[in-house]
Amino acid sequence: MEDQELEVLEQQEKEEVSESQALAASVKKMFFSDVEPVYVKPKKQLELPDNKTVYDLAAEQGITVLEFVQQDPEFAVRLAEKELAGWMNILSLAASQGYLEIENPETGESEQYAVSKNQAKLIEVRVNQAQKQLDYVQELSFTAYKDGEQKKDLLFRNMYHQALRGNSRLAIYLVDRVDGRPTESKQNALDYDNAYNIYMIVCTLFDKQLEVLNSGNGTKLICCSRRAGKTHLLVAILLIEALRRPNTTCIYIGETMELSEGLIDKAANDIIEACHLKDSKGKRFNWKRIDNGSRILVRGLSNTKDPDQIRGNSAKVIVIDEFFHLKGELLQYLYDQVLQPMQMDYADDYKFICAGTPPSIKHTFGEYAWRNWDVAKFSWTWRDNPHPVDVKAREEYVENILREKGLSWETAFARREYNGEWAYDDDLILYPEYHCYDPREIMPTMHVDMVLFGIDYGVGDNDTLIGIAWDAAEGRGYVFWEDKFNRLDIKDRTISQLQYLRGQVKAAWRTALDFFKEYSPFEANKRILWDADDNDQHLTDDMNINVRFTEEGYEELRLNIQNAHKTDRVIMQDKIRDLLRTAGLLLIKNGKTAEECDKTVLRRGPNGEVIPEVDNKVYHPDLLPAMRYALWNVLGEM
Repeated sequence: MEDQELEVLEQQEKEEVSESQALAASVKKMFFSDVEPVYVKPKKQLELPDNKTVYDLAAEQGITVLEFVQQDPEFAVRLAEKELAGWMNILSLAASQGYLEIENPETGESEQYAVSKNQAKLIEVRVNQAQKQLDYVQELSFTAYKDGEQKKDLLFRNMYHQALRGNSRLAIYLVDRVDGRPTESKQNALDYDNAYNIYMIVCTLFDKQLEVLNSGNGTKLICCSRRAGKTHLLVAILLIEALRRPNTTCIYIGETMELSEGLIDKAANDIIEACHLKDSKGKRFNWKRIDNGSRILVRGLSNTKDPDQIRGNSAKVIVIDEFFHLKGELLQYLYDQVLQPMQMDYADDYKFICAGTPPSIKHTFGEYAWRNWDVAKFSWTWRDNPHPVDVKAREEYVENILREKGLSWETAFARREYNGEWAYDDDLILYPEYHCYDPREIMPTMHVDMVLFGIDYGVGDNDTLIGIAWDAAEGRGYVFWEDKFNRLDIKDRTISQLQYLRGQVKAAWRTALDFFKEYSPFEANKRILWDADDNDQHLTDDMNINVRFTEEGYEELRLNIQNAHKTDRVIMQDKIRDLLRTAGLLLIKNGKTAEECDKTVLRRGPNGEVIPEVDNKVYHPDLLPAMRYALWNVLGEM
């Protein structure tokens, strides 16, 4: 009888082993085959056995731990968790009570046993072993198929699991190739080795920034308040694009080269530190020397020489920081003549992103772009930025700043800087009111007995020339000539800026002489006065020598040119302000001088007060100083 029972038990054991081996073979086939997996449900195990581990049950079935876990991953994990919980409970009781209560199998009663130091250490060892067992079982459970699961689903689970453990690069690599062999499906244009770096950079962006990132290719405009995360977003996009494809050229453009380098270096290194970015050799990532051949160029835009520093590169990605505050003439030239041709090679795959806060002045190129370009536009404030501190704390900080300056949330400064609204500092405008005439319709009727010229030289910037026809008897006049140009405006590259200025001065001089046709050239020339900036005395001397007429009767004429009176600036600005307000001086409608009147603002003091000095950081006028030089001859002694 006993032999028959033994044979039956042995036969059952063989059947169980055979069934387990078949199940393991089926799992292996599903994992390594390209065919759709067919999941075989294991026998339901309702209760966890007492005093048995995963290793014990696997040994009883005659299979490996891997094969045991593959049968029912959830059951195996629960069993390992129970083992760990049991030993953790024993360790907790031993540490808190100093003894353990153990049931005597003979009497059935609980007896207390003191725990020695060696026994306590042994319990700790068993806890550590139970923890390792749980980790191992969990690791194996991630390779097991669930009911109806496909191959890609399994890999996605593994990717999440590996990402939590800081090794998602391999998982992302596998997901990208799950539908075929790496040599068949890999797109050589993409840099898969930097997938983990890109993933971590994307994780630093909040929802508003992600909207821009996910908006696709093309031109984007971003207008936000201060501390809204614009620079962080721009640098993140540059890093992502540089890492995504090898040999990609990206360009960051800011106000000045020095300022741009400082901003991008801080933002890039903040991202590198926060994301623990590494290069292909495992070293700290260096954004200035990307090892996949991509590069990020940094450029400034503060003078006429800067566009030539940008010209010539072919760039897939271009971002402009503080877009709405850059010089309009330079920015428009840069956009039309330099940047657009640079991205022709990427006509269907380029990114041109411009970001900044609203300007404090009117008629900027950035404002024109925001109101007229048919492109995607984004806007948010610092309240939408969850970093780096609590929004409420930042709001209290801003309110303290406004209180110190004597300002409120309704002022243009607060609305623009902290709410991202288009609000101008009208209270700071140097010449807020002026009157114009349209020379295409009718000229002002005045008895012109003087012509006043002002010249302001621009080294590496704008040269300006303004001419004012003046009625001394009435004490009023009008601007008839205004010229403002730099080397980028000169179409003929064979002509220097100085040569061009000479030609413009000569043309304006000829026009001024025509006001006094009833006089001889010599008498007429006495009524034409020239005042020039004394910062470049050699240019004034050059004008006096080289600007001449060759016509008969005009050969001996010389410019009545002198150094401008540059002191008493505030007094002269007050007098010109009254002259413009009362229409004592008419400007050309839609002219360059009128435009400068709209843009030129005074400085604001630390307490919100208006300081009677032009804020050249906001906008540097060129024609208005020349106009002040010219009017000194009729207003200075009044």
